[in-house]
Amino acid sequence: MKLRRFLGLPGAHARAALAGGVFAGILLPDLAALFRPALTAAVIGTLTLALLRLDWSSLYAGLRRPRFALLFAGWQLLLSPALAWALTAALGLPAVVTLCLVLQAAAPPIGSAAVFALILGLDGALAVLGTVASTLLLPLTLTPLVAMLASPGLHVDLGAFFLRVALLVAAPFALAWTVRLITGPARLASHDDMLGSLNVAVLVVFAIGVMDGVTGRFVAEPGLMSLLLGAACAATVLLHVAGFFAFRRAGMQTAFSAAICSGNRNMGLMLAVTAGTAGPEFSLYVGLAQIPMYFAPLALGPFVRRARAL
Repeated sequence: MKLRRFLGLPGAHARAALAGGVFAGILLPDLAALFRPALTAAVIGTLTLALLRLDWSSLYAGLRRPRFALLFAGWQLLLSPALAWALTAALGLPAVVTLCLVLQAAAPPIGSAAVFALILGLDGALAVLGTVASTLLLPLTLTPLVAMLASPGLHVDLGAFFLRVALLVAAPFALAWTVRLITGPARLASHDDMLGSLNVAVLVVFAIGVMDGVTGRFVAEPGLMSLLLGAACAATVLLHVAGFFAFRRAGMQTAFSAAICSGNRNMGLMLAVTAGTAGPEFSLYVGLAQIPMYFAPLALGPFVRRARAL
């Protein structure tokens, strides 16, 4: 009983734990370096644990009616980066900031988008549908978008990337399906709080590890890092708001789920895809972009509660 109560602590304080993980990665650079090799495992782990907590019948129903998933993927992968490019061009932002913002706007949702939705009491199945559809379609949209909207020197190995995406998406589903087959849905449901806490713990590991190197660059180049952090915060807020209003007519549950997916992008995956060709500043931006993302559940909470009260 004591062990279960201990394991339940992260889930009970999920929003604060996520924000604390970001600060831990910044304030404890040695810990960030220690956790860095665990990033890929954390990406797979967060989606696996989220899938274990979902009602799979709702997920199957969504797959039988893929309209939302396809519409959301179109927003996420096509319209969103086009709008980002137009806005940065109108504002006359530096090329390095433009590249970072366009790549962020062209990314699929983070694998933990469903976790954020569940933390806020929203429909996690919608977030999973949007995440999977956008991630699978990314190889087909990223290369032409990069060619049109970003640096011509940025190249993507489409074949290798598609295989990597397929593995990263398939692995959590295969793991979750195996665990559900062995354990049974009823037993998993009885341990939902513990699964939620484990999910938050894995997210904290990711938040700490992705901050590796950020602290040193902040000390060495505070001006550049402040510019990138400001851009990341502004982009995250705007993407949340745009995602909400893009799907507002579909209902509040769908609109908030779309906002979470739209505002929280899988920057780590984009970093792996570009394989360093986007420049060192983009690598820094990926770490900094986690700061506003991990505060999103804290910031969105009051809006979700207010919407339910109406």
